[in-house]
Amino acid sequence: MPTSTFPKLRLHHGSSAMAISQDPPITDLPTTMEFPTLKISAPPQTDLWRKPPHTDIDNAPIHLLSTPIDLHKFHSARVTVSANWNTLYDQGGIVLFIPDEDLKKWVKTGIEFVWGKPFVGAVATSRWSDWSLVPLPESAQGKVTIQVERETKGDERVESLWIYIINEETGEKLGIREITWWFRHDIVGKDTPEVEEARNLLVGVYAARPTVPEGEGREHEKLEVTFEGFEVKLFDN
Repeated sequence: MPTSTFPKLRLHHGSSAMAISQDPPITDLPTTMEFPTLKISAPPQTDLWRKPPHTDIDNAPIHLLSTPIDLHKFHSARVTVSANWNTLYDQGGIVLFIPDEDLKKWVKTGIEFVWGKPFVGAVATSRWSDWSLVPLPESAQGKVTIQVERETKGDERVESLWIYIINEETGEKLGIREITWWFRHDIVGKDTPEVEEARNLLVGVYAARPTVPEGEGREHEKLEVTFEGFEVKLFDN
């Protein structure tokens, strides 16, 4: 596989990522793309969050693959995320974007610090965001391997995106969230006469620190999140 087809990770901030969604996807990407360990520093008052009636914050630092991916070809993404989580809503993990008709749909999942300790969090956003949390054992020491994966039935790719916690010792996948509408654009059209145009997907990792840390001299303190083993897999057709 020529090295020129292997995408780099590029830093974006929130909605600036949408610019690359207009590029045509590279058609000969490797089916497995592995990236070296990286760190993202998130300053206070950064977030990805959309809540009625008026909140729409999307200024978090994000490292995205430098090419959009054909939504139909996306199989999964996995990363191990860790940090010194210590301020309310500190967070970091995988992020996916689908540019849509009049707004952008996105999913983020990884660690989020609430009620004084880190949880595994997941947010799915269409018109508005929702939010779910799963307890993280203290033995995990604020570190988790998270995977997002398209559901399949036999050889058929279906509508849902699943979020899994991965046990690094056994490889076991624990499903914590099903997002039933994520691949809607890849399903609609198969049973209707009017086939929709192909959709692009943006894939990356992000960090955010929505809250200003408490304590003298900490008002500009950044959250540094480490991402290990970031891997993106595609179907081969």
